[in-house]
Amino acid sequence: MNTPCPAFGKSLKSLRRERGFSQVELASRLGSTQRHVSFLETGRARPSRYMIQRVERELALPIGRAQVLYETAGFASPYSCLAEDSPDVLDALNLIENRLLANWPFPAFVLDKRWTILRMNVPAKLFLSDFTDGRNEPANLFRIFTSATFRERVLNWEEAAPIFAARLFKQAADDPEMADILEQVRESGFLDGLDEVYREETPIFVPVELLGPDGTRLRLTSLLGQLASVQDAVIEGMTIELMVPMDKVTENMLFAFGELANSKYAAE
Repeated sequence: MNTPCPAFGKSLKSLRRERGFSQVELASRLGSTQRHVSFLETGRARPSRYMIQRVERELALPIGRAQVLYETAGFASPYSCLAEDSPDVLDALNLIENRLLANWPFPAFVLDKRWTILRMNVPAKLFLSDFTDGRNEPANLFRIFTSATFRERVLNWEEAAPIFAARLFKQAADDPEMADILEQVRESGFLDGLDEVYREETPIFVPVELLGPDGTRLRLTSLLGQLASVQDAVIEGMTIELMVPMDKVTENMLFAFGELANSKYAAE
């Protein structure tokens, strides 16, 4: 019985567009036909497990994206998906926090796939203190990025906002909760006018220019990383974000910031 499968079709179409393929090009890679790809995307045809394996291999999908395809097609995923509070996940978080974040002199975070902060180092706690309003629930970087408080501190909003928006669009493509956040962001006006932004020359880095607590102009970017050789969707979905100063003034300010943070939290 070839039951319609619209959820799979939506995910496949999103993946194809991300890669910049036409239906004909994707069909060629999969050893299929444009007609069959069209039927899969519109939900008129249900994929076989073999077809999903072909998509996973040909598009070099990460575990989390492949898992979405298996689940939306009604198949059990071949990959594990540990609970976020399981011992293995907590061990992975402890490893990142103790071996990496603790040794990074600038703000650093571990985020889940929805950009909720799972762990952060001491400089990061002080860095975010102005944006979290003393809330007890885990902070979410997207909600911070799109808050009025953060926007007021960004001095190059027109250049930086498209970077934040691009990350949000990418995460919202396959995650319903992030899609909800995207709609809230649209309603807030955060994305207004971004499609009209045009740059004749795009720099290699687009730093965020923030007004520091003492009025210093800070220029920052970040490095994003993940653990290698991961075979679990939850751990694979974790992102390590390391803040990086773009000039000496910012570097000196963040070093001083880190020392202040360490003193503050050591005294508590």
